[in-house]
Amino acid sequence: MAVPMPSPPLSSRRTDLLAIAILLAAGLAAWWGVWSFGFKFDDNPAIVDNEALLAGDWWNAAFGPQHQPLANRPFACWSLAVDFAWAGPGPRGPHTTNVLLHLANMVLALLLVRAVLRAPNVAAFVPPRAAAGLALAIATVWGVHPLATDAVAYATQRSTLLAAGCLLLSLWAVVVAHGAVRRTAWRALAVVAMALGMASKEDLVGGPILGFLFDRAFLQPSFRAALANWRLHAAMAATWLMLLACVGLGPHNPTVGYATWSGASAWTWLCTQAGVVVHYLRLVFVPFPLRGAYDDGLVTNVGSAVLPGLLVLALLAVTLACWRRQPWFGFCGAVVFVWLGPTSSVMPIITEIVAERRMYVPMLAIVAPVVVVAWRGLGGKGVVVVALVVAGLVAATRAHARTYADERTFWADQFAQRTVGARTHLAAQILSNHGSMIFNAGQPEVAAQLFDEAMLCEMPTVEERVHHAVSLHLRGRVDAALEALEAIVANNPGHAQAHGSLGTVLLQAATAATPRADDPRLARAESLLQRAVALSPRRHSFWNALGYAAQLRGRWREAEAAYKSATELSNERAEPVVNRAVALRQLGRGQEIEPMLRAFVATRPGDVAVRLQLVQAMAAASDFANAAAMLREVLKVQPDHALAAQALRELEAKVRK
Repeated sequence: MAVPMPSPPLSSRRTDLLAIAILLAAGLAAWWGVWSFGFKFDDNPAIVDNEALLAGDWWNAAFGPQHQPLANRPFACWSLAVDFAWAGPGPRGPHTTNVLLHLANMVLALLLVRAVLRAPNVAAFVPPRAAAGLALAIATVWGVHPLATDAVAYATQRSTLLAAGCLLLSLWAVVVAHGAVRRTAWRALAVVAMALGMASKEDLVGGPILGFLFDRAFLQPSFRAALANWRLHAAMAATWLMLLACVGLGPHNPTVGYATWSGASAWTWLCTQAGVVVHYLRLVFVPFPLRGAYDDGLVTNVGSAVLPGLLVLALLAVTLACWRRQPWFGFCGAVVFVWLGPTSSVMPIITEIVAERRMYVPMLAIVAPVVVVAWRGLGGKGVVVVALVVAGLVAATRAHARTYADERTFWADQFAQRTVGARTHLAAQILSNHGSMIFNAGQPEVAAQLFDEAMLCEMPTVEERVHHAVSLHLRGRVDAALEALEAIVANNPGHAQAHGSLGTVLLQAATAATPRADDPRLARAESLLQRAVALSPRRHSFWNALGYAAQLRGRWREAEAAYKSATELSNERAEPVVNRAVALRQLGRGQEIEPMLRAFVATRPGDVAVRLQLVQAMAAASDFANAAAMLREVLKVQPDHALAAQALRELEAKVRK
């Protein structure tokens, strides 16, 4: 028979609201501004190129034929589809919701910890009157910790936030159900939350086990008493069917297991993860340096795994021993081992040996006993210590979160922290993606060196090989570039970037000399670019190249439509705007040019090329005075612009007449 929970003195509603307000204020202080961050890393295949998700088709987004980081995770896909429905296709919606979900998880952590500190098996260790303050301290420290950055500031990790939130909600419902009048309803909520967590991320596979251990640790006097709640725990176990369905319906994950393109044995993975787990634990107490992408390799030398392995085994032994005297301490250790078990035991994930987001839930299980033990030792001084710790963590989180602001800052940070000489899968991604950012910043020579180095790494992805091939073209090795891209396209018929890059390189090769409309390379380039935009309709650069291919073949109407798509997708580059102006003029639709150019100039006042096109449109409409004024503005930006100076003299002469 379940031991009923004691009835502690009820906190006033005002006190509860104050605690939540303090918690949320600390959370907002730590994560302020994250909603303005851009997409990065796995966000590109998971979100930017996931047309089903952007269209609101969350089912096909999760269970489509191509594997991507959100595959098999329908609840996470559904929540992102909702974001795009209210906020549009950009990153603001997903990032805003991520922050809100993390704040909600902080509140759930507060409610859960406060409830378990008042539970029957903990009441003798923690006085009920101290539970509210300790719960607030634990939830706040956890919620503002910089180790959570990878889960909160990275849009694709919506899956981590949802899985964690569902687990917290499920366990809280189990506590509330203990001794409640409407026990069945609360237990039903616990099961539904666990099922939704299974549909969010596979990391929750140990959730039903944690549910059973939780019941024993906090609510029941023995494991036999916990087994008396067999209906609840059987229903929890039944949620594994949800996980099996999600994995079975979705595409195969080529990066997990023993049959991947760079195999790792169970023993090798276990030796590797021994050090990784120790690293995770260290980051809870000393949260720097933190990284969004680790280029660590597999540990093949058993000697290197002995010390961390012994430490992990010692912690496991302590966890097991605690179940005899202090089961709730044992549960905290169980959370760490059960949650990390799928990724840090014997199942290789060779593309991501280390990932800080995996500590999102285990960190709470470590922070809780540390804060409680510190409170028993510090007494009244604990409030000051917690306040100082929280202030330091908030500052560290704000600083680290800024590295996730966009792809440029993210990859620059990973490159700065890289292991020089590393040749792993992620080393290739760090080198190639940072090289791409450097190339866009106008340093093609430096970028080319990084692309070359990336090709020396293990398992370079299609993206790395495409970056390298394009750099070969820019270095004048056109035949080598085309040969490499043709091979990539042949082996990856569904890869948009490969098709678009090959089409663009062919287009540039065909126009290196005087272009001919009957050049077969133009037809081939146009076909490839059409395939690229069909696969990934939101890449403005491919639309612009497709428009240029149609223009060179004399099909101005198709060219203008493609340029229009490019300008609607991005206002960052002037080239599609200038090209569309040329096409509109050729089609006799000059009246559309000036409004389009004025709209662009309003957002990019320093862009000379568009201003010159606007001058041409004004002159065509006999608006010589305003055209001359625009040229004077151009000359303020570029005083030595000879064409602008000549055009200004001609226009001023017309104005005088």
